[in-house]
Amino acid sequence: MTTIYFVRHAQTDHSVHDDQARPLTEKGMEDRALVTAFLRDKGIGAVYASPYKRAVDTVAPFAEQAGLPIEEVWDFRERKADSTWLSNEEFSIFLQRQWADFTYSRDTGESLGEVQARNIRALNEVLAKHENESIVIGTHGTALSAIINFYDASFGVEDNLAMIGIMPWVVCMYFDGTHCAGMQKIDLFQPDAPAGGCVVKMGDSGSLGGYRFVVIFARYRGQWLYCRHKTRDAFETAGGHIENGETPMDAAKRELFEETGALDFDIEAAFDYAVHQGDGYANGRVFLAEVRKLGELPPFEMAELRGFDTIPGQMRFPQILPVLFARVCEMEECGGVRRPPVLPVQ
Repeated sequence: MTTIYFVRHAQTDHSVHDDQARPLTEKGMEDRALVTAFLRDKGIGAVYASPYKRAVDTVAPFAEQAGLPIEEVWDFRERKADSTWLSNEEFSIFLQRQWADFTYSRDTGESLGEVQARNIRALNEVLAKHENESIVIGTHGTALSAIINFYDASFGVEDNLAMIGIMPWVVCMYFDGTHCAGMQKIDLFQPDAPAGGCVVKMGDSGSLGGYRFVVIFARYRGQWLYCRHKTRDAFETAGGHIENGETPMDAAKRELFEETGALDFDIEAAFDYAVHQGDGYANGRVFLAEVRKLGELPPFEMAELRGFDTIPGQMRFPQILPVLFARVCEMEECGGVRRPPVLPVQ
């Protein structure tokens, strides 16, 4: 998995109308410390940036501290609105119209579609060079919004307006090749702010094309297996992150053993899901498993394994797992749908 940290620049001096030369304000210069502190332990291997001064200057202290050069990429630059400076009223009308029509532009400016296309093109080149690494890209509000929209079409004008005043701002995206497996939006001024509501979307197995998580609904002797973490009271299904170099099936088999002690089982991919929250989304794949033999619970994260006839009353991820379990039931006899054939473990 490749991790990209997009860093929207810190506060800028709008009295300077030259878009490429516009500097950071004194506050913006101070707020760069938030970026440096956040990125310090992320294992960054390379730093890229828009060639515009405010983008470069925002990531420069981190790059210097990490001993990394900043590679400026022209296609990561901000959208050109027009050759003349727009008043606040003109810009508000322009912004609404651009988000309503990605082909719309003023006479000498760019459309959001054009901004999105060149940024994605540049991003794909970075992804091709840095597989399974963690990378920083210094960017801008509109350019970053267009990138987010490319992978999450639900991100629109209201979301763009909500982040206009947040400078600096970080969006972390996870990639399996060029497939975005998920993203997280991080307000460095309120890093612990709640994410908001949760929406679970589901599709056929293989429909998303990029995954960060696996969830395994495993059954043993007619009961569903749920495990309890050593530091929690609530139960959960087996599952977790897909590690670098793993396929979803590899991760599912590993997590099933590590969290239940399953030694002999059949397992199959059931369907894909995406969890959308206020701070982003993550893609995953759900698996069904029939366990024939359990060993001792391995000495990893789980303290207890228990069988249930249905989902337990006290469970982790209460907004997500019941939705996924309902879909599993639809694929089982309780939903009137014949269960797909079980694939043997290879």
